[in-house]
Amino acid sequence: MAGASVSELILFIAALSVAGSVVGVMVTTVDDVADSIEERGDSAANDIKTEFTIISDPGTGAVYNTTDKELTLLVKNTGSTPVPADEQSIDLLVDGQYIPASAYSVTGIDTDRFIPGSVVRLTADTAETNAGGLGSGDHVVTVTVRGTQNRIQFYV
Repeated sequence: MAGASVSELILFIAALSVAGSVVGVMVTTVDDVADSIEERGDSAANDIKTEFTIISDPGTGAVYNTTDKELTLLVKNTGSTPVPADEQSIDLLVDGQYIPASAYSVTGIDTDRFIPGSVVRLTADTAETNAGGLGSGDHVVTVTVRGTQNRIQFYV
C-alpha cells in the first residue's frame, strides 16, 4: 500500500510539472496574441483617422501643365492624425497606372509630416511614366494615403 502511495505521488508531481509547463506556454502565447491584436488595432485606428481631400480645381489649367508634362495636385490633410510627408506614405495612380515614387515629389510647409489642416503639393512628371505625357481627353488621378483613397478627374 505504501508503494502505491509513492507511485501515485510521483505521478501527481509529474502531472503538476506537465500542467505547469503547458500553462507557461499558454500564457506566453496568449500574451503574444494580445500584443498582436493591440498593434493591429492601433494601426487600424490610425488608418481610420487618416482623411484627406484633393483641393486642386480640375476646371483650371493648374492641374496639368501640357508644356512641362507635369501633374500638380494640392492635397489637404482633413483627418485627425499626422501622416509622413514622403513618397513611401502616398501612392499615386494616373489613369490606373501606378506612378513610382521616383517620378513624383511631395512638398509642403513641414517636410517631415503632413499634419492635420496642412496642404502638400504632389508634383508628378508624366513624361517619364506615360510615354510622353497625358494625351488630350479625360483623365483620373487617384491618391492613396494609408489605405484612404481620393480621386480627381480633369480634362486636358
